[in-house]
Amino acid sequence: MIVGAAELRAFAATALRAAGASGPDADLTAEVLVAADLSGVDSHGVARLRRYVEGLREGAIDGLASPEVVRDHGAVAVVDAHNGLGQPALCFAMDLAVERASAQGIAAVAVRRSNHIGIAGWYTERAARAGMFAIATTNATPQVAPSGAGEPMFGTDPISYAVPSTDGPLCFDAATSIVPRGKLERLRREGRPMRPGWAVGPDGESATDLPAVVAGLKARAGFALLPLGGLGEEYGGHKGSGLALLAELLCGPLAGARWSKHTYDESGAGLGQFVLCLDLGALGEPDVVAGEVHRLTAEVRSARPAKPDVPVRMPGDRRRRSARQRAADGIPLLPPVVTDLAKIAALTGISPLQAKGGDG
Repeated sequence: MIVGAAELRAFAATALRAAGASGPDADLTAEVLVAADLSGVDSHGVARLRRYVEGLREGAIDGLASPEVVRDHGAVAVVDAHNGLGQPALCFAMDLAVERASAQGIAAVAVRRSNHIGIAGWYTERAARAGMFAIATTNATPQVAPSGAGEPMFGTDPISYAVPSTDGPLCFDAATSIVPRGKLERLRREGRPMRPGWAVGPDGESATDLPAVVAGLKARAGFALLPLGGLGEEYGGHKGSGLALLAELLCGPLAGARWSKHTYDESGAGLGQFVLCLDLGALGEPDVVAGEVHRLTAEVRSARPAKPDVPVRMPGDRRRRSARQRAADGIPLLPPVVTDLAKIAALTGISPLQAKGGDG
């Protein structure tokens, strides 16, 4: 099913409102979800909408919560999301960091009692367009086995950074696991296999039965993803573990939020997020710095490619190409996602999503 981006945003926002979210929060959350679909990051797009709708309807997410600054030290602040949707909470935190960094050169904001945020790069790109070098990270339900561990202890804990450049923000956004669970779910929907070395089963051995791995991760039945680098130290798995630990520290103990196995309990979500903004104007002339960033990336792109038919790629290249193509041609939704969206429409009593051109 091919759908237009505007229609998909409207559908997602309407569903979130019907499930109990405030209008502004529904609109922002829908924008972040569809931005992922436009960018080709389908695992974090409207495929996640049912999770939010059910959470709102069941009271696990407070759709009317407002993020609140609960600790304020000028360049450093802590925000309580009050178990509201994660997208509005992190957007509030990032905008606050941008505002304070504009005045003071640098600012950091931690978020506690939050929920899933979608793609982290949406927030860092937002800050980069305001003239900032920005970093954002979040923790998540444990699904990754640290190097040497036989059970999941870390989330997939993405880290994103973005910086202004004369040809648009340069943005990196990636999980600290070798592969995020969302990619496995997408591969399962597409009927494609997973690779060895991405995950392990309860016996600690490499697992490649995709449906069993996805089900085992959801059920917390001993399956685990591996950190960047893979199993052990031979390929640098300990380095991926170190990056995941950094995210857990910033988003857990340092944010006053929960971590690892404590992120969710009967009282709701306790995810944490952390953002940092550095104003380019504090380092030099912003246009000059952005120009130097462009020169650096241009030099990297000009490197001799390892394969003549595969150009050297910079972070964000594939996402930008996808966004241009899908904005023009429409966003393709796989049958399981279409089925999910139809169930959401029935559950919330809203009009079903229409395909581009008007066919349901």
